[in-house]
Amino acid sequence: MLKTKHHGAHDCGACSGRPGSVNAKVFSFMANHLKVRELLKARGIHIPAEIQFVGCLHDTAADEIQFYDEQVLIQKNAEEHKKNKIVFETALDLNAKERSRRFASINTKNTLQKVRKEIKDRSVSLFEPRPELGHGTNTLCIVGSRNLTKGLFLDRRAFMNSYDYKTDLDGQLLSGIMKPLGPVCGGINLEYYFSRVDNHKFGAGTKLPHNVMGLIGVANSCDGDLRPGLPVQMIEVHDPVRLLIIVEHFPEVVLKTIKAVPEMYEWFINDWVHLVIVNPETAKFYYFKDGAFAEYIPITKGINAIEDFNAFIESAMGMETNYIVDATQENLQVYTHN
Repeated sequence: MLKTKHHGAHDCGACSGRPGSVNAKVFSFMANHLKVRELLKARGIHIPAEIQFVGCLHDTAADEIQFYDEQVLIQKNAEEHKKNKIVFETALDLNAKERSRRFASINTKNTLQKVRKEIKDRSVSLFEPRPELGHGTNTLCIVGSRNLTKGLFLDRRAFMNSYDYKTDLDGQLLSGIMKPLGPVCGGINLEYYFSRVDNHKFGAGTKLPHNVMGLIGVANSCDGDLRPGLPVQMIEVHDPVRLLIIVEHFPEVVLKTIKAVPEMYEWFINDWVHLVIVNPETAKFYYFKDGAFAEYIPITKGINAIEDFNAFIESAMGMETNYIVDATQENLQVYTHN
């Protein structure tokens, strides 16, 4: 009971800590519905009959994926889905290995299968105070094409939003993408920020003596005050910095977009989060401050090369150093920030 009380901190920050499985199932049901497809076709969106959607949930603590309503798949898609599952399992193995470097109880150098099992065992252990570190260490939110971040090792610190500015030159679609960034990504970031800055007032203290109070909060032992934030065990590795949102578009378009929605604009004008624009044509950076964008010149110029990424993961234990690996050139390369 005490362990599951903080489970919401691993889920969506915009809906009071609920998982996204219901949304995935509902969207898939709608996208597969014949009448919905007829309405979409009338609006110029044609989904071929052989295309089917399946919802799933990624358990980020156990590194497992559960698929829903697989029985709706036609035989051809069912066969393809079996192949997809193999790809997912490989990705989950690698993801578990990458995560394991933060857990003192797991030897990252073990086989992928052994590391994955230890990750799962840890996630359901009743006496494990740190089954997962939630969104700890989050610092970035990147809105742009995946080519913008291809080859980068962001060390589990970034929220990723796929967006192609070429299909939205006037920024009409961008508004719908950026409006949730404050409440969702910024909200998660500030939750960790304040819990880390002053855990006694804004966090929840250690969760080891927590008592559940009416299923609405927790209190520390006999202390009757409800604790508003996150427990120590979830924020020990977190750097208390405001979220940096990076958008791939032209500064004038983004400025017009954020100013058009007052409740979105206040997140940026009040410095609750930081905003940087990457000009897609010049690759120059522009930082938002006091209602305008000004060019920003990065401090770091050179990077070091990494030839064996697997060895890098095994040697980069803990959170003493933050790394960003660049594989866009011939060799894997890494930015190091102490």
